[in-house]
Amino acid sequence: MEEIEVPFHLHPLRPFTRFDFSMCEGCRLSPDFIYGGYRCNELGCDTIVFHKKCVMPLPEINHSYHPDHPLYLIMPYTEASRCSQCAVMFTFGYFCSTCDFKLDLICARKPGPLVLPENSYIHEHPLTWRLENWYSCNQCDFSTSLDSLDLYPEANHPCHPQHPLKSLKYNAAPDYADKKCLLCATSLYYNTSHLHHCDVCNFSICRRCMKNPPPLGVVSLTTHEHQLHLVPRCIDFTCNACGTQGDRSPYFCLQCNFMIHRDCIDLPRVININRHDHRISYTRRLGHGEWKCGVCRKKVDGFYGAYSCSKCSTFAVHSRCAMRKDVWDMVELEGTPEETEEAAPFEVIDDNMIKHFSHDHNLRFNKDGRMLHESTLCQACVFQICSEPFYSCEQCDFILHQKCANLPRKKRHVCHNYPFTLQTDSLLKTSTCFICNQEFTGFRYKSNKHRVLDVRCGAISEPFEHRSHLHPLYYTKDVESSSCDGYDIDEFNCENFSCDECVFSLDYKRAILPQKVMRHRYDDHPLSLSYGESSVNGDYWCEACETKVNPEEWFYTCDDCGVILHISCVLGDFSYIMPGTCSKSFLAAAEVVPNTSICRPFCSECNSQCKLPSILQVSDARDVYYVCSFECISSFVRRFQNKFHLLSFILRRNIE
Repeated sequence: MEEIEVPFHLHPLRPFTRFDFSMCEGCRLSPDFIYGGYRCNELGCDTIVFHKKCVMPLPEINHSYHPDHPLYLIMPYTEASRCSQCAVMFTFGYFCSTCDFKLDLICARKPGPLVLPENSYIHEHPLTWRLENWYSCNQCDFSTSLDSLDLYPEANHPCHPQHPLKSLKYNAAPDYADKKCLLCATSLYYNTSHLHHCDVCNFSICRRCMKNPPPLGVVSLTTHEHQLHLVPRCIDFTCNACGTQGDRSPYFCLQCNFMIHRDCIDLPRVININRHDHRISYTRRLGHGEWKCGVCRKKVDGFYGAYSCSKCSTFAVHSRCAMRKDVWDMVELEGTPEETEEAAPFEVIDDNMIKHFSHDHNLRFNKDGRMLHESTLCQACVFQICSEPFYSCEQCDFILHQKCANLPRKKRHVCHNYPFTLQTDSLLKTSTCFICNQEFTGFRYKSNKHRVLDVRCGAISEPFEHRSHLHPLYYTKDVESSSCDGYDIDEFNCENFSCDECVFSLDYKRAILPQKVMRHRYDDHPLSLSYGESSVNGDYWCEACETKVNPEEWFYTCDDCGVILHISCVLGDFSYIMPGTCSKSFLAAAEVVPNTSICRPFCSECNSQCKLPSILQVSDARDVYYVCSFECISSFVRRFQNKFHLLSFILRRNIE
């Protein structure tokens, strides 16, 4: 697809023929349907759209703002100039070679007359153009913007050539008139709405479609091989491109009996979505088969257009699901060579040895189920090594779970439609995962939008199989339920999983809890995660805090001796931070340390003995303080801000 270079945008622009409801970056008039324009196809520039006339401006114009001389197009100035009409600085627009008059491209696209003659429909006196898109009356206090003026009191329209359309206020429209625009389905009944109506044919359209009529004919070979013609009327139809219903103004091919929504014209041929690891391609017909959408998981009718994967024969996505802005990264890949196979995270040396890209030494494979010391933590996920296969370095204390060593270096994730890259070079720098909202160290996935995922959340994909539930779970952002099974999720700012087959929800913070925790100070055996018990005789008591445990909620328990602990008494705010790391919660000397001494320290804020496996140690020249949680940090900072200098103790949680 041919792209063009323009002086006013960093990237090349690509032509398109679909209807795009956007604000043109050239003229920056109010948002409108742009057809036959140009768009930027670079990742992160998905909102950059231009009218065709704004991409290819005329080299010379005559304008009512400066009627005495012609204006000439000038390429970007080395220094910005001030528009003589709106007083805004600009670097691309028109100038007069005779006098010091300049127009930016926005004002140059506003060809309003300097004086509107007396018109009983608009105003009883002449209106004179003023700065910043306003007309005012010299004889009274009346003023109005150009966008508010009704310049079409009665006019013909290409979509209804039989009769002229009359401009009416919403409350002056007849009762039988449709409440939506026949062409774009915009509601016509607001306090400030105008509609244009033919009372002979009961034809009503909005002001936007009156000023900017859709094309009567469209050629877009992506979705159909023949020219498509607009049918401007209310008609029930099934769109051949997406398989969903429409009720007005389709585009139609008489030759093929083909109908399509206007916003399905020119669907991109090849794209990436965050629900699949491979590219997917638009096909006009999937054909026979039992197809299930990879986004909404509903049936895909194979006799209509959809997206499919050439590498995964069973994967398909509804056209409209693939086009969702939270699914598609807005980059069209047709004509772009597919990326070569991503480099593996490690090189195989022999049957028991690898060279991982994150470490300088070779790592030896261990699968004998050894129970390592509780302080031995995986460098990637900062979890303990609980009889799982792992790789370890024989020259230093570097260690990785086998599953963490296999983490892909690049991946897509359902929570974000930009790709993520695995980063391993800042193991002692804390970050906050934007999904589970927990501060962590170790490996991380980062997108070019500066969103950070810990590898625990990053490793979760759809369908998500979790031991707490019989059915597969799927990512959802708009959760109807206010609680996750086992506890209230309003406490956390995190995403959610839900079940398609029953009422069940699970948030990321609960989904990444370790299934097993090695020795705890209250028990010498490993602790297993329990998902609650519905029928229990008697009370459950936490061994750590000596308060009741709700047996229907999740908790940790010992299978050998029956010890029970709250999750919050086993894992604290610093459990995902490698000991020895300076927490980003402070700018001063604040270090996460293991709480393994026989005499547990007291928290300097809540005055309780710190029971969690990791705590924060804060040091100054004269003393050492301990803080057990982020909640206590906040109070500690406020209470000691004068003693330790306000600028040295600024809470920086949730800032990357």
